[in-house]
Amino acid sequence: YFWFWSSYFVSNVGSWMQSIAMGWLLFDLTASPLYLGLFSSLRMVMLLSFFILGGVMSDRIDRRKVLLAIQIIAALTALVLALLITTHSIRVWHIFVLGAITSTTWAFEQPVRQALLPQLVERDVLVNAIALNALTWNGAGLIGPSLVGVSVAYIGIAGCFYANVISYLAVIGALLRMHVPKVIDAPRSGVLESLRSAFTYVRGERTIMTFLTVSALFNIFGRSYITLLPVVAKEVLHLGASGFGFISAGPGLGTIIGSLTLASLGRVRARRPILVALLLAFSICLCFFAVNSVAWIAFTTLVVVGVLSTVFETLLNTSIQLRVEEAFRGRVSGFYGLTGGGLREFGGMQAGFVAEWTSAPFAIAAGAIVLALVGYIFLGARLKRLEE
Repeated sequence: YFWFWSSYFVSNVGSWMQSIAMGWLLFDLTASPLYLGLFSSLRMVMLLSFFILGGVMSDRIDRRKVLLAIQIIAALTALVLALLITTHSIRVWHIFVLGAITSTTWAFEQPVRQALLPQLVERDVLVNAIALNALTWNGAGLIGPSLVGVSVAYIGIAGCFYANVISYLAVIGALLRMHVPKVIDAPRSGVLESLRSAFTYVRGERTIMTFLTVSALFNIFGRSYITLLPVVAKEVLHLGASGFGFISAGPGLGTIIGSLTLASLGRVRARRPILVALLLAFSICLCFFAVNSVAWIAFTTLVVVGVLSTVFETLLNTSIQLRVEEAFRGRVSGFYGLTGGGLREFGGMQAGFVAEWTSAPFAIAAGAIVLALVGYIFLGARLKRLEE
């Protein structure tokens, strides 16, 4: 688990640098929030198409070998982007095509990574491991954007992509060192039958279905602000690329705080009052961020947003992992990844479209209000019935 965690943390720092640089580059080339929304919609299509297939693959093929292949493809994609920028050949369609490839590899990777975790740690410390696993992506969101803010003036936007290429070597090296025991045999049923049985299983597990639905609502309406951060930084806070990098690091710092707090607590149950309180607090903070125009206040608010989102999502994910049967773990992880990745991009798409016709602050605030209303009504009532 140490090799798994530490290597992915390094790799995700590079991935965050690329993600921030790509958003800034796209907005710099187009000067339109609509293109940010379109880019999110493209990534959404890729994620929706391949997340569940990634889960099926996770239940049928050696997970370590799958992750190795994914890292190599992703590194080559980042290298092509870096070379295009260096040669001043980059065009908007390049970003869309290579972004689609990156999203596809990410869609296959996430369910495999989630399903691999229970093979690396004991069940009674799974909540700690998942909290630390969240730190590898969201916590790296503190270092990655900060590095963009500090270094972009010296290495340029292209340097962010080169750094990401190098960071993939950490995961490749760690995976080559790891020896993960095979816990299940590849199923004899076909892919379609495997998917059908997974859907049947999830429908029959009402608690898992509820958590998946809540995750979908949270990511559609609550995480779309990430897509609009370049617009807010440039047009509302009046910041440049460096300032945008530091603002984007706010949620990452919050994730570090939230993840380390959960990791130190041990076993924590996702009780209904706690989940509802976290959801409402998150929505209020996001609304406050939307109506603010002062950079340091925006950064502070995003730190709190990062704390709340990390605690909320970690509790959901842990509850699912503790309830799911091992034979369905990869496919259910694919469903969860679909709500957390694919539908997050759908939220970014709708927020980009709304911001194009109104404003970025309005789009963010509207999503937060919808999340508070729909999430409270569904989450509070549904979980109450399941507890009775």
